Amino acid sequence: MAKKRTSKTRTKSNVPTFTKMKGKRITPNQKLILHLNEALAIENAAVQRLQSRIKQTRIENVRQRLQVHLEETKGQQDRLKQLISDLGNGQKNASTKDKAQLPIPTPPKSLTNMFGRMMTDAESELSAVKEDAIVENAEIILYDMLTHLAERMNATNAIDILLQSLSEERSMADWIKTNMPDMVAQLWPEIEASIATVEGE
Repeated sequence: MAKKRTSKTRTKSNVPTFTKMKGKRITPNQKLILHLNEALAIENAAVQRLQSRIKQTRIENVRQRLQVHLEETKGQQDRLKQLISDLGNGQKNASTKDKAQLPIPTPPKSLTNMFGRMMTDAESELSAVKEDAIVENAEIILYDMLTHLAERMNATNAIDILLQSLSEERSMADWIKTNMPDMVAQLWPEIEASIATVEGE
């Protein structure tokens, strides 16, 4: 009997610490700050990725649109930092400088090896554009969720700011979708030439 009681006691003590919060209850502002910092970490990573993409892309109108979105993303960072500061009563250390891992799927090694041997620069460009679209759509979901959380937490000062970022992410995702046929058309001659070479061998 003593063993069973010990077992039950252990089960109760194994409740995850995030539900206990060490005896303290978290305020709605503190909870929202956690979510906003997650968004900021994603935008921190997005800035770095956009800077890299601007250098890499071969398509001029893609470079120009990425440059516009880089400036929008920096604005999103600034707005998130300001929101976090306002909700945290001006605490300087409230905003994260960390970078998130962006949601980009990685093919299995077997395919990655084949792609490495057979993929043209044009196909690498299309792959990067596909990743752009994945990141933008993930950010759309993120800002939509944050807006709903802010509404539930009565953080009315945050809603318009989050909706602005949501609008910018939707605009970028729509631009990628609308311009994809032109991108493929521009890159197709190189892709087609690589297919002909392979067939000729």
